[in-house]
Amino acid sequence: MKRLLLAMMILGSSLALMAQTEPAREEPSFQPPETLSITDIEVPFNSIASGTVVLDAVISEAGKVQTVEVRRDIVSLTEPVVRAVKEWEFSPATFAGKAITSRVPVALTVRPPLWQVDQIPLPALKPQTGAAIQAEYQAAEVIRAAFPKYPESIIVNAVTIVLEVTLNEKGEAGDAKVLQDFPPLTVEAKAVLGEWRFMPATFNGHPVASKIVLAFVFREPTSPDR
Repeated sequence: MKRLLLAMMILGSSLALMAQTEPAREEPSFQPPETLSITDIEVPFNSIASGTVVLDAVISEAGKVQTVEVRRDIVSLTEPVVRAVKEWEFSPATFAGKAITSRVPVALTVRPPLWQVDQIPLPALKPQTGAAIQAEYQAAEVIRAAFPKYPESIIVNAVTIVLEVTLNEKGEAGDAKVLQDFPPLTVEAKAVLGEWRFMPATFNGHPVASKIVLAFVFREPTSPDR
């Protein structure tokens, strides 16, 4: 009897040791889509609108833009950004190494043509489609936007800076890849990212790291006051 108990104790200890030393299984990982190439966003020269338009580009398993869904709308600004984004190219999102359909949020911010500007509230959030609500991947949401500063050392007619920003699982902005550059103004666009706020993306209900494309349009200031 004692030998049997001893054998059972040794076996139990061995099993416990194996359980402790067995490597943890990695959960299948989600990788967000990335922007490969973009075309210019042609904001109408006669538009006086300012603020932030937000949309979701639905990306297929092949990295193609299937459709564009407007999330926050501004008349005269929404159509140009939708038209441009339909021509952009992406690498598809993957889950467990397999390409899947996903979304890339894109926000276009048109800065008022003034040296000093107050922040303008975001347009109202539009309802999602039924398909979007039921999708495994829910893209990050812009919940606060901010205008970059206009440097006093330069004046341009109109320049658009485009950044692809990495958001972590908390929705915090991290690295920014420059997709369209104009160095003096790109610096200001990057500097304002800390003032933006995002609701993180989720996959199957769990927060995940994601990407968002932010475009900033600078127009020539109309007042000499600084």
